[in-house]
Amino acid sequence: MKDLQESGITKLSQRGVSINDIAEGARTFLVEKYHDAVDETLLNTAISRVLHKDEVADIILTALYLDEQAENMPDTQPLKARLQRDANGHNVDEILAIAITQQFSAAATVHYGLLDDLKPGLIGIINDKTDSINVYLDDILAALIASSAMLYLELLGGNTY
Repeated sequence: MKDLQESGITKLSQRGVSINDIAEGARTFLVEKYHDAVDETLLNTAISRVLHKDEVADIILTALYLDEQAENMPDTQPLKARLQRDANGHNVDEILAIAITQQFSAAATVHYGLLDDLKPGLIGIINDKTDSINVYLDDILAALIASSAMLYLELLGGNTY
């Protein structure tokens, strides 16, 4: 594994998101959306391919750096209050997440939007945390889940639904 990808995966883990969390999110999404049993080996392959792209690792590290910097920002900074409440209109978090999904498919981008709106499972838990700023992390997780799920379907032979 390259240092860049390893750093991205490690930073996700430090912020509370494991590869197993991505797998659980993608598995749940695939079963609920497409009513299929999931081939775990193929799902792990899809997740690995998503996480091992340089561009994805760059975005993960950038986004999580921004969350960390927001936590350390003085309370007097107007931006901090917006980030603490994940204010509508900030949109930088969505832009970074979409930059991940667009590397995989339009379907991944559409499904990211659905996951970002519904915030199922860990995405919602992260979004609702009040002891840390995770304005970027929840979107990155949703993008990783959507991208992994759509790449899984592609590896399976294409989405026939």
